[in-house]
This record gives sequence, C-alpha cells and structure tokens, in this order.
Amino acid sequence: MAERKIQIIDDLVREVAIEQKLNLNLNTENLGEAHGLIVARLSQSSKPFNEIIKEIFNENGLNKEKIMDFHKRITLGIKHHSIEQHSQTSVGFENVSIIATNKYFENKRLAAYLERSTRYQDFSNPSYYIPKELNETQKKKYVESIEELFKTYQLILPKIEEEITRVYKEKGVVEKESNIKKKAFDSSRYLLPSSTHTNFAISTNSQTYRALITDLLSINNSELNESAKELQKELEKIYPALLSKEVAKADEGRKEHLNKNNKIISIKTGAKEKITVNGFEFENIQNTVKLIDYTKNAEELICYEYLVKEEFYPEMKNGKVTLEGKELNEEEKKEIIKKMFEYNKIEEKPHRAIELANYYFETIIDFGAGRDVHRNRMLTWIDSIVSPEFGFAIPYYLTKETKELYLTALKKAFETWIELVQEGVSKEIAQYVLPLGTNYKVFYNINAKELHHVAKTRTTKHAHYSYREYVHQMVECAKSVQPIIGNNIKDYYEKETNLL
Repeated sequence: MAERKIQIIDDLVREVAIEQKLNLNLNTENLGEAHGLIVARLSQSSKPFNEIIKEIFNENGLNKEKIMDFHKRITLGIKHHSIEQHSQTSVGFENVSIIATNKYFENKRLAAYLERSTRYQDFSNPSYYIPKELNETQKKKYVESIEELFKTYQLILPKIEEEITRVYKEKGVVEKESNIKKKAFDSSRYLLPSSTHTNFAISTNSQTYRALITDLLSINNSELNESAKELQKELEKIYPALLSKEVAKADEGRKEHLNKNNKIISIKTGAKEKITVNGFEFENIQNTVKLIDYTKNAEELICYEYLVKEEFYPEMKNGKVTLEGKELNEEEKKEIIKKMFEYNKIEEKPHRAIELANYYFETIIDFGAGRDVHRNRMLTWIDSIVSPEFGFAIPYYLTKETKELYLTALKKAFETWIELVQEGVSKEIAQYVLPLGTNYKVFYNINAKELHHVAKTRTTKHAHYSYREYVHQMVECAKSVQPIIGNNIKDYYEKETNLL
C-alpha cells in the first residue's frame, strides 16, 4: 500500500536538481511556468511528482523550450488557463501613485495586495506623480495645487493631534500616544493628493497578471501604460510564454467604451456645507448608502440549501420550504439561520448557503475610505472616476481653524480640476490633482456571508471611522428588509464611540 506524501513542489524541484547535480536558480529561471506544467501533467500521468519533474529537465536545468512549447500549445492554444493558477509570484512596486494602485492595479479579485499605509506613516514630505498628459501651463497649476495640499497636511497634522488629545482628556479616556498619532493620520490623510507616491506589493498568478497588464495598457493614461510595460518586462523572466508582448497586450476595442464627455454635473442633495468655485457648487456628502435591490426570497433559499447540504430532505413548494410535509414557520427559519451564522466556530464564518442572500447598493464614499474597503474582494465593486461632482468628505477632529484650512486647500484643488477638465484633459487624468477626501460613486454588490465578514472587520473600533459608518449603513439596510438575516450579521459600530 502506497504511503501518503505531502510536499512543497519547489522542494521537489530542488531535490531533483540536486539528484541530477544541476545548479538551478529557482528565482531566475522560469519556474513560474514550470509550476503550471508540473501540475497540469497530473491529469494525464499517474507518475509521482518527482518523475514528472524529471521530464522537464535537461542537462542544463529546466527545459525552457519544452515548458514554453507546452504553454503555447495547451495553456494559450486551447485556453486551458486553470493551469496558470498554480504559478504564483509576488511583485513589489515603488513610487507609484495612490490613484494608480487603488483604482487600477488593485482591481483583480484573485490577487493579494499590501500597501504603504496612510494610517501608520507620515506623508508630510511631498512626493507625487505629475501626469505626462499635461502641458507646461497645466503642470504649473497642478504642482501649485498639489503642494498646497501637502502644505496643509503638514500644518494641520499636529493641530489635529492636539484636538484628539483634548477630546480624549475631556472624555476621561487614556490612550497611547502612538494611537493618537494614528488617529491624527486618519484625519489628515483626507488632504493627501491622489497622485501621492506609495509602495505596494501584489501576489498572484500569470493569468491574473496578464489580465492586469491588458487592463493597464487599454487605458489612455501614461502612468498606467508605462507601469504595465515595466511589470511585463519583470514578469517575462519567469513567464516568458504566458506574458510575452504577443500575448499580454492592449485591447484596443475597450477604448471605444471610454466616455470622453467632459461635462461637469455635480450632485445636489441640499447639504449645507459647500465649496463654490468657478460657478460650480460641490457639496459635503459624507458616506451614503442606498439599497437598490436584494434577493427577495433569500431566507427560503438559504434554509432550503442548508437542509439539503446537511442531508435533510426538504422540498420547495410555491417558493416556501417544507420539511416532512410541513412548511417552515418564521421561528424555525430564524433558528436555522442563527445556527448557520454560527457554523464555523474557529474562524466565525457562516455556512456557505448564506451566500444566497445578495444585496445591491449604490453608494458614495470618499476615496480615502473607499481605497480601504475595496480590498474586500469577494464581491462586486464598480466605481466611478474620483470627482468633486460626487461631493467631498470632512474628517473628524477639525477645529474651526483647521476646517477653514482644509476647505481652502480642497477649493484650490477643485479649481485646478475644473480648469483641466474644461481645457480638454480627461477626467481620468484630472483626478490626479484631487485629495483623498474627494468622493466617488460605487456600485457594491455583496452577499450576506461576505457582508458579515466585511462588517466584523470594518466596524470595530480599530477600523477607520469613515468606513465604519459606511459598512454600518449597509448592515442596517440588510436588517431593514430581511431582519432574520441582518440581525445575525456582526456589527460593532456605536455612533457615540466612533471617535474613540
């Protein structure tokens, strides 16, 4: 009887290389594509892994020609792309803009990201991207506005620290100096330009990287185009077939979908606080959430699928769940759904059937908060361009003096944005001048299981106050239409302690 054996594939490759006395550098040779071939052979070969690995070696190491030929014929030729999902690698980016990382680079669901945090680091030292699409006159105005945002950030950061300290003292709360600093960063970051340089890392596979490169090359934006080419050049070292220039390229057809309309239309909600500039009014719109649709029969579907999964024998009759010929009543459904939310005791995750309840939200959120929340990716997040047309947010802990400074800096940035747009610069490019406190519109489609996960991590006192309110509103919407489901979703938000 054969013994069970579980081993890391890289270790197996290394063992074969040592056995054959080959000096194999696993970092520089195309091991990314080798991974895919090794795993793919499983479907047609009963050989053990080490024998499969030997097949892709020659006297010099990995047989690159054989590996590339396989991927050209099979992975790309017959579009067997699931093979690629076994070829992971991590890439680091330095000095790219926040708008590029958060709206464009980090938009793939099946990838992991981590970025330099505006919450834990001081961004006082101005470092930012200047779009190549701007002419010299536009660049001068752009730089003036960006420098004003950074200058104001530097000016109000210590003042906000003082205000937080005062508020805590008044409430009798003792807090670490490091936590007060963190909360000051939370408020000051609203002023950081979207063009601010940041560093981040992404870990995923060649299939996702190829889709990302195509996305970035298909947008009329120099930073994105140039970044895509640099990313491709790096990744070709380990994916020479799967990410070659012939395969990962711009999709010219997508450009037909780009909206080139530069008309400025601002949302009117009747908010008292406004920024008026060049005849336009932009309103202070704090996070807003509107439920536009949901799975109406979710409670029945969830109970039915749960009972089937757990080997009961329910029936669905006229949209109602029956068990042993009797229709489930409200109390029985309530008890079943409560039990389902307690299904995974270790990680506090609900039963998978909870995914059958879907909620569709139309929301407005400031870009600073949105860039945090959008990292929850087991959902659908479709956002607009960042634009003062959707209003702007005002952070907590501003005194009368710092609020005036904040609004003055925003007004200058909005003025530059208007001028750029009216001069024909696309809104895609003009958004670089806008601070993180500027809003955008987001269509947010999420199921109840993922909303439970998002809420239990994004409504705690450790989360940023802006998206705590945003996620809390979603949970309240779910409760309002389906209380049996909504009341089981974790929500730690407390309005009276949101500042603490």
